[in-house]
Amino acid sequence: PMAGIIMKILDGDGNECAPGVVGEICCRPELGDAAVEYFGNPDASGKKIKDGWNHSGDMGHMNEDGWLFFDYRVGGGIRHNGDFINPAYIEKALAESPQVDDVFVYGVTASSGAPGEKDVVAAVVATDNDTFDATELFANCREKLEPNFVPSYLQLVTEIPKTASEKPQERFLHDSFCESGENVYTEI
Repeated sequence: PMAGIIMKILDGDGNECAPGVVGEICCRPELGDAAVEYFGNPDASGKKIKDGWNHSGDMGHMNEDGWLFFDYRVGGGIRHNGDFINPAYIEKALAESPQVDDVFVYGVTASSGAPGEKDVVAAVVATDNDTFDATELFANCREKLEPNFVPSYLQLVTEIPKTASEKPQERFLHDSFCESGENVYTEI
């Protein structure tokens, strides 16, 4: 953290989490109160600042040495077949495969047409396009993930578009997604 800033991981009740336990990343200045305000939107300001702590909307944990680790963004989940799915879990399972060089998971409108539901798409940069085996990657997901967390689609891409700060740009993947495209695979 920066000098003059106190960082803590807090649970939903505002209590500090033990090392290794995931909670919301919160901060405040050492002196004075957290001063975050949304112009003309006091309700949003009230949700962001609680008991003097600025709630980042990011979930993370600290280790025993006080190092802070980012885990995922609140609200970055995908609603799939009635479940809330954290894309980070799917990304982790896929990233462990030797077939995968980079991965980003996002949602597209569910083919079922159910309101608010999404199908899960894993955009994958293969280590070698010539030996990429979607069937093997789906089987790998079935071994490591709950059934509802297995991606609906694998989208083979040459790169995950990212901002200068390395944040994936979902909109470009979304725009290039076509469920019947030759670079999109479904489990058979």
